Amino acid sequence: MTATETRWRDALLSSIIEAPGDGLPALRDADLRAFWPRFEATAPIHVRLGLRAATLVLGGALPFALGYGRPMSELDDAARAAVIARAYATRGLADLVEVAKIVACLAYFADPEIERTARRRT
Repeated sequence: MTATETRWRDALLSSIIEAPGDGLPALRDADLRAFWPRFEATAPIHVRLGLRAATLVLGGALPFALGYGRPMSELDDAARAAVIARAYATRGLADLVEVAKIVACLAYFADPEIERTARRRT
């Protein structure tokens, strides 16, 4: 991914997992340094391509199509949530949201501190 795509991807995934509470941080606060190289090396090609498609469409093109005039990485939290809600309600785009949700969850729980905190709660 290019640096621009990385910003779009991070904004997209961060808009999916906000701080859930009970001591768990938002995805944007997770330590994902080890996750992305491992994801790129081991995730099946269809998952990597699905995430890239979600990034380009949802993180890049859709905010422009909805009239925001800039990509998701430059939107505030409310606008990001509106883009995700609109995509989820649109046939075809909802599947891209699902791909992004799956990868967001994988990334989120790849942070060892988040996993420990979540396990203590159960």
